[in-house]
Amino acid sequence: MDRPGLKQLLADVKSGKVDVVVVYKVDRLIRSLTDFARIVEILDTAGASFVSVTQAFNTTNSMGRLTLNVLLSFAQFEREVIAERIRDKVAASKARGRWIGGSLPLGYDAIDEKLVPVAEEAATVRHIMQSYPEGGTIQDLRETLAREGTSPRPATRLLPSTS
Repeated sequence: MDRPGLKQLLADVKSGKVDVVVVYKVDRLIRSLTDFARIVEILDTAGASFVSVTQAFNTTNSMGRLTLNVLLSFAQFEREVIAERIRDKVAASKARGRWIGGSLPLGYDAIDEKLVPVAEEAATVRHIMQSYPEGGTIQDLRETLAREGTSPRPATRLLPSTS
């Protein structure tokens, strides 16, 4: 629902500029049943309808709404299954010790999808870990480290294979 184009479309529906929303496929517009319920409510209030070019239904009758809800249920299910698969794949990669991207932790580089300690940064990491229990908040620690001139390296990097 937080997409600029969708917000503009709904504003145009509310202002009466649009009386029929036509899509190629429903799941190209939205994949959440609750969000779609909000959209249908906006359409109903404005006296507008919703039609899919490739799927035989529209929101002007109860059968069309039922069909639409079934399609959206499958779209939402598909989105959730994809998210679960991605989370499982990331977890499996981590369990195998593979680095699959993101910000590198201080003290490590990624070589051949593996985290490898950086000896030059080990002293900094030890200092940070020893300073933390001395009290205060993370922000206090950050300020103390900045005063000392201790800071993480700039942009993270992925190094090519050494083989």
